[in-house]
Formats: sequence, C-alpha cells, structure tokens
Amino acid sequence: MLRRTFHRRAGHLAHGYACASKPSPHAASREDSITPAVHGAPSRLAPRRLRRGLAPARPPPRAVPCGASTILSTLMASPRRPLRALALAAPALGAAALAVAWAVTPVNAAPGASDSPTPDAPTPEPSAADSADDEALLEFHFSPVADLQIAIWLEDAEGNFIEDVFVTQATGKLGIANRPGLFEFVSSWRAPYGPRESVLPIWAHRRGKTYPKIIFHDANTSNHTSLGFHEGSSSAETYFCRPLTPSEDEAIVDTMTCPSPATFQSDKGEFSDQTSVYPPRNDLTSFEDDDDSPDAKEYAALNELDGVTRATPSAGPYLLGHRLRRGDIADGPLTAWIEVSLERDENEDWDFDREEDHWVDPKLPAYGREFLGQPAVVYKVEFDPAEPGYYPITAYEGYADLDGATGTIHPPDDTISTTEGSGADRLQAFDKFDASARFGVYSHGWTEPGEDSDTGGSCFDVDLPPLEALVVEATSFDEVEASFRVPELPEGVEITHLHAYYKTPEVAVLDPTQSTEISGVPTVCNGVDTRLCVDALPGEEISVSIPQLFGNYTYTVGVTYEDNCTNESPPAYMDVTTPVQPFQTIDGACFIATAAWGKGWGEELQALRWFRDEYMVGKPLAHDMVRMYYAYGPTLAKMIRDVPQARAMARLVLRPIARLARDAVEAGSEGQGEARPSPALEP
Repeated sequence: MLRRTFHRRAGHLAHGYACASKPSPHAASREDSITPAVHGAPSRLAPRRLRRGLAPARPPPRAVPCGASTILSTLMASPRRPLRALALAAPALGAAALAVAWAVTPVNAAPGASDSPTPDAPTPEPSAADSADDEALLEFHFSPVADLQIAIWLEDAEGNFIEDVFVTQATGKLGIANRPGLFEFVSSWRAPYGPRESVLPIWAHRRGKTYPKIIFHDANTSNHTSLGFHEGSSSAETYFCRPLTPSEDEAIVDTMTCPSPATFQSDKGEFSDQTSVYPPRNDLTSFEDDDDSPDAKEYAALNELDGVTRATPSAGPYLLGHRLRRGDIADGPLTAWIEVSLERDENEDWDFDREEDHWVDPKLPAYGREFLGQPAVVYKVEFDPAEPGYYPITAYEGYADLDGATGTIHPPDDTISTTEGSGADRLQAFDKFDASARFGVYSHGWTEPGEDSDTGGSCFDVDLPPLEALVVEATSFDEVEASFRVPELPEGVEITHLHAYYKTPEVAVLDPTQSTEISGVPTVCNGVDTRLCVDALPGEEISVSIPQLFGNYTYTVGVTYEDNCTNESPPAYMDVTTPVQPFQTIDGACFIATAAWGKGWGEELQALRWFRDEYMVGKPLAHDMVRMYYAYGPTLAKMIRDVPQARAMARLVLRPIARLARDAVEAGSEGQGEARPSPALEP
C-alpha cells in the first residue's frame, strides 16, 4: 500500500495522499441517487446511425443509484447491461438497502463516520466549533489512456457550479477551443487553427462563463477559411506547428517535433462580436505591433484557469489532490464531474470522412487529417466532504454534443465504445480500497488547518525550498535535460509530484502559472511501480528529460515539486538555447526565396533546397550562417512579400544562385553515379 506522510503535529497516515489506518471493508454503503441525464436531441454532427434517421439499438438505461457500495460498484463494472445486472442482484440490493437504512457512509469510511442525517432530514446548522477556514482534502483517482483532454469540476447538490479542479493545458492554457478558423478545419500535430469546441463542452457550458470568440486577424477575409496565407498578420509561434500533410503527421508521431518551427509564424487572432464558452490562449508574452492585433495582449487577462491547468497526464493511474475550503461552499453533498475527450476516437457509429465531414482547404488540399470521433464522455461521483471515505464509480454518466453547441448530456447508449481505451474506456478500470472504479473521490473530512485529525486530512500552507543545483543542458535540437537535487524538506513533507515548465522567449523570472508545463515528467515512486517512476527523497539527484522543444530557440526552463498537501515549491530555473534543427526537405525554410516567387515548391526553391541539404548540413561555417538566416529571414521575407518591385529584385538576385546550386548538385550526383531530377529553371 502506498504510504505518505502528512502535515500533522503527530502521527503517520497512509494511502493516496493520506488516511487513517486502513478502514474496514465492511463499512456501510452510500446510496444517493444520480440525477437523470438530460436527454437532448442529436447534434448536427450526430453519429452516422442517427444521421441516417435510425434509432439507437436500445433505449437509454434508467438512471441507477450510485455511491460507494461495493455491491453497486461491482454491478456498474458492466456499463453495457446495468438493467440486467440490477435485476439479477435485486435480492441482494433489497437486503442491503434494509440493512443500511439510508446510511450515507462511503465504502472504506474511517471508523466512527457512519452517523449522518437521512435524505429527508434538514441540513444541520454548523456548530460553533465549525470554521469557514476548515478544509477538506480531496483525492481524485483515475487512470486515463494517453493524449486525453480532461476537466474535473465540483457542483453542489442542486447542480450549481462551484469550482474548477483540473483542466489539461491545451484547453485551459493554449486555447485550442477558442482560436482562429473553422470548427471543421482538418487537423495535424499541434495544429494552429480551428477551434475544437467539442473538446470539453459539458464542463465549458456548466461553468457559465463566456469569452470573446477569437477569429483571424488577417484583413483579407477570404483567407479566414484557409489554413495558410496569413503571413501579413502573423508573428513568431512558440508552441504550435505549421499545418502538416497526413504523411508528415504520421512521421511526427515518431519524432514529436515540429518541422523547422522557425519558418512558421501564426495568426494569433482578434476579438469578434461573438462569444465562446472557452478561454483564449494565455501563453503569449511577446507581440509584434505591426502583425498582431492589440486584442492578443488581453488574452491572458481573460483566462483565469492558471491555478488549475496542468499538462496532460501520462497513461496509467493518476492521483490529483485538491483542498476545499468550508467557507466557499454550503454544507451538504457535492458532485465531482470528470469529462474526457480524445481526437480521432472513431468506431462504426462515429465514423467520419476527411472530405465529407471536415473542411479541407481548397487552397491547400493536401494538408491536414480528420480529427472527429466519438464525443466527450462524463462521469460523476456524489460524495459528502464531511464524510471521510472513498466514493467510486464505474459507469459513465453520458456523452456530449459532438459539435460542442450545448452542455447537453446524452444518456449512455450502444454507440459509445466501452473497451480498448475508446469511448467510455478512455478512463480505464482500476481497483482501489477494495473497490473497482473508473473515477473515484476520497474525502478526508473537514479539519482545521494544521489540527490533528483521525482521518489524516489536516493540511496547512508551508513554504517549500526550491530544488537545488539545477543544471539544464541541450541534448538535441528539440530536447533538454534538467538535473537537480532534492533539498532537505520540512518535517512531515513528502514529495508527490514533479513538474517541469518552459517559457520562450526567455524571461528574467519564471512564473509556472504563465508557462507551459511539460507532459511525461516521471511520477514519484513512493512504493508504486519503480519501473516508471523516480524516488524523490532529500539529497537525491534526479534528471528529467524535457522534449518537444524547437531548434535554435532560447528557453527558460524550470522545475518544481508538489507535496502531500498540494503545496508547490517555487521554481528553480535557468536559460538554455537549443541547437539548430537539422535541415528537413519538408520544411518551408527558404523564407526570402518563397516570398520572391510566391510559392513554396517552385523549381528555383527545389534547387536551393537540394544545395542546402547536400553541401550545408553539418558544416561549421554554415552553422552560423543558418542561425543568422533563421533569425532575420522571416522579417526580410515580410518586407518584400507585398512589394512587387522588391520581389522582382529578389528573383533577379536569386535566379543565378539557384542555377549554380542546381549545377553543383548535379555535378556531385554524377560523380557518385546518381542523378537527381533536374529542375528546368526559367531564364
């Protein structure tokens, strides 16, 4: 069993973040009823079966009681046949119901926590000893598949939104659901355009907040339905890649690197007179007055999710801590929701075609792949923060509109997959505290901060020392390694998570909430799977790889750690510059030549690229020339792109150079017994 020490005046606690000695597996069950899902009409992007006018294979199941009973948890492990399972287990459920007599103690509850009011009794008034500053430490347990977008939030018993707990940073920080372009735009790895409004729509709509909808800043509105041709309204991009062809996108899966990112600049957009339920990106810190809209400088101030945004968890068991303040909510039960989505998660009912169901740019028809699949799914767990114990659930609550138009929850049906990491199986089943679950919440009950507690949930704020002896070194053009030492920790503190961040351009002071967090940082072992984790004990030396960076960029890289009461240390950070990215024939790095000829794959450009790949790669002198060209090429290209006379002059200068490049490559190829196809350069 995982053991962790908690911030207490005395005593040691165990499990997850903390708990008392292992509770009895025979604790009474909680049987609060689930609020029925909203039965909305199919969206305009309903599964093919519904678009053809056919009804689902069977009617949606009735809402069933949920709670922490091991009987119900076992039943809900078969989400496809809840009615049949309930019918078979009716005698056992009837006996259990009589035995518990409306008891609300969760499974594995701490001893002595079984006395609670009946559902019909009025909520008791807080005693004089109760304080608004009392806190309940909550643990959220789940096991995601890779690459999910996730949101976790809390609501009260009436369904009113209380607060955000967690949201993955592509949605919460990088603005993938509120950015320029069309919803139906085809996608690719780190695609820069196309608002993914279907990513987490139930969460987004239930928050009740709106933001200005972002559209292209490009003054040429005919380009607003295009993946490209926004050079006149674009600036340096620090995260997203240029659009990729399907074959390039498949190659990127292995390298996880944008092809020559210095060649791509993106349109950051501007405000429209419409609204979105998703926030815009808030990772931008540098702007170009001639190219960016003034609105882009306001994005960060609108996005209030810094405190709950985290990198996408790696596949496998995940534990998230959250401290709930008593004065911020009314006493009584709460509902924890988790919504998850996954691009291209198709099945026979949610099967989409690249051309028919997406917008393929007629100007750039070779770029982009399909992204649609099964919609986001949600789970919910009802629990009472005052009642210490574990509340698990296995059956999903429903699924969202595919186009994200509303916050409707469609009831479970046979169109959603439940196996192989697809659909409702995006959260994998796991066993914890003698119960099976896909999503579980453990409450440690209300305690005064720093007070001794039988349930082990007593926490308080503590100033943690930063990690020591940080050294950050580039190991390749797209990866750096951060090495550091764990400091001596305050009494009772134990590290539960490591975090790594970066910011580019470099900054004098790194603020993690304003930085991009790195996915895939090793988990902290604490007795879990030592093959996939690191020990993080005082004095230990640790190295963390930070991948998926851009070549020839300077980053401020920082590392922090989180303790068993969700306190996070200040960052230890330093600057590092990555080497120049090796030349790639799929890039668009001939900035000035591309601007001169107005196209990316003309004969002249092909000849220049061949010369570059044959004679400049790996040469010391070329290294410095390339750094200078990557730094100043985009600016020079912008200066001539819209000036016909300047473009003509550039062509006049570059054409003889392109001819010499062609001749040199052909001569070298003939000497090796090989020949390239010769571009027929115009005189």
